Amino acid sequence: MKKICWLITLNVASITCCIAQDSQNTKVDSLHHVKKKVAIENSNDNLLAVSPDKYVVAANDALNSGNLDEAKQDIDRAMESPEVNSKPKTLFVKAQIYMSLQTMAKYKDLNPYREAAQSLFELVNAKPKYEKPSVDISLLNCAFYYYNDGARAFNERKYKEATECLNNVLKIYNLGDGKRFAESAAAKQLDTVAASATLTLANSYYALADYNMAIPMLVAAKNSPITKGPMVYKFLTSAYNKTANQKEEFAALQEGRAAFPEDVMLRNDELNYYIKLGKQDEIVKKLEESAAADPNDADIQFNLATAYLAMAMPKQGPRPANEADLVAKSEQAYMHALKVSPNNAVYNYNFGSLYFNLGSDVNTQMNAVSGMSKEEQKKYDALKAKRNDLLAKAMPYFEKSLTLFAPDGKTIPNEDKESFKTALQALRDIYTLQNKMDKVQDIKLRLDRMD
Repeated sequence: MKKICWLITLNVASITCCIAQDSQNTKVDSLHHVKKKVAIENSNDNLLAVSPDKYVVAANDALNSGNLDEAKQDIDRAMESPEVNSKPKTLFVKAQIYMSLQTMAKYKDLNPYREAAQSLFELVNAKPKYEKPSVDISLLNCAFYYYNDGARAFNERKYKEATECLNNVLKIYNLGDGKRFAESAAAKQLDTVAASATLTLANSYYALADYNMAIPMLVAAKNSPITKGPMVYKFLTSAYNKTANQKEEFAALQEGRAAFPEDVMLRNDELNYYIKLGKQDEIVKKLEESAAADPNDADIQFNLATAYLAMAMPKQGPRPANEADLVAKSEQAYMHALKVSPNNAVYNYNFGSLYFNLGSDVNTQMNAVSGMSKEEQKKYDALKAKRNDLLAKAMPYFEKSLTLFAPDGKTIPNEDKESFKTALQALRDIYTLQNKMDKVQDIKLRLDRMD
């Protein structure tokens, strides 16, 4: 049975401005005026000491005038004051300034929108309805910025950074218990972005092997009409498997198969699940259903052939009473697979192996005939003819597999080398029994070159 494998940082430094006080209680901004010992009363440099709110006003005026560098300088100074840095007006102005800075080339790479977002989170938490239309527009823009950066980080395999960005998309989406943007014209667009962020976030956690975080995200993704798809179920069942949650793995697998019955990937996952549990009857049942639904799928026919053969010739325990019937079904399935895909090396090799192994069984029966009576000789000759017939059937499939494994006669993919060597050894035995010694010699030379 073939297994289908499949199979998703900004450092911000801050400087806190210290306030020095002279003997006459005149406050001086020591960071910006280290060398200036005399402050001019009511100068712009002394605004923060007199009234921190004036910096907010100045910042807002500079923003409205399009002077973003001055606006940034003023709002940053205002944020240094505990008296005003948590006021709604201050947070709002800062968010508007930093969102505007995001459009400037000199600031863009610093992602100022992220600092704007943090101010907006604090503002919404303190006063949800403050300047709501403008705040909502900024929040939506932040969500889109975060999503684009998260998706880019994921594609660059920076999964930790991706989770940080995408979690902020969902934080914005879930404001007001997920109802804040219900009346917004961009609500549908935000729904799509949030759903995509959820899926990419799930894939990021999966890539980080944080399956406990990935699972709820994957569940949300498969429940969303926007992102629901076979691949979501693929990763969800895998995550359950990696956390040893067999019950949920099976439930998700069954749900996925019901939702996407034609998906080959999920079909193979289901078969692999039954193989893992050793439920051979279920395997065959599922394969027969798949074969009936898609008779021209060579992989299904091949997998069905190997399943029948595994039931006919178990590795342990006695062979079933219906062995011959199962072997015949396996033979028919192999023929069907090769009819659809005649130049598949693996199909040819395995079909040749079927006949060769049956011939080996008959050869064992021949060796068990120890008497010299006429009746025993007759039995021996009948077995010999049966063996030779089976080996003759195996021969062309092994020969074709050799040409398909190595089309140029030399280069053999690593994953096929063992099968290639086994096919050579089987042909050597067949040619020996057929007394084709020239071919036997050729096989020996090819085997020697492989060692």
